[in-house]
Amino acid sequence: MKGECVCGKVTYEVAENISKLYQCHCSICQKQTGSASQTGFFCQSENFAWLSGQGLISSFKKESGYSVSFCSNCGSTVPNVFRTGDKYWVPAGAFNNLVDAKIENHIFVANKADWDEICGEATQHEGFFAVYL
Repeated sequence: MKGECVCGKVTYEVAENISKLYQCHCSICQKQTGSASQTGFFCQSENFAWLSGQGLISSFKKESGYSVSFCSNCGSTVPNVFRTGDKYWVPAGAFNNLVDAKIENHIFVANKADWDEICGEATQHEGFFAVYL
């Protein structure tokens, strides 16, 4: 599966089945996306490869450990590696064909926006939860 930013200059590939999506409703993701949540998945580092545009990637990191990487040309969120270096958080919206993927876990629902109504059958977690970790 290949993903890309809005301008197409940063591209990457994931070589594993993408089926379990996480939707984060924390206040930081709300501010970072300008929306109610951010949807993505976890990918093992050995199954991830940058294809182009790595030099265009900028990152922001909070003291709490939260980090976000983005294309410095168009501002799109791009994958960022965990502190441990063994996995990436990958934004689901960067892929065109996630046919078999579905949101399985909503995380940080205790911090969701008042206007955010979570729908569907995915499990809701008050804070952080990741089966993949």
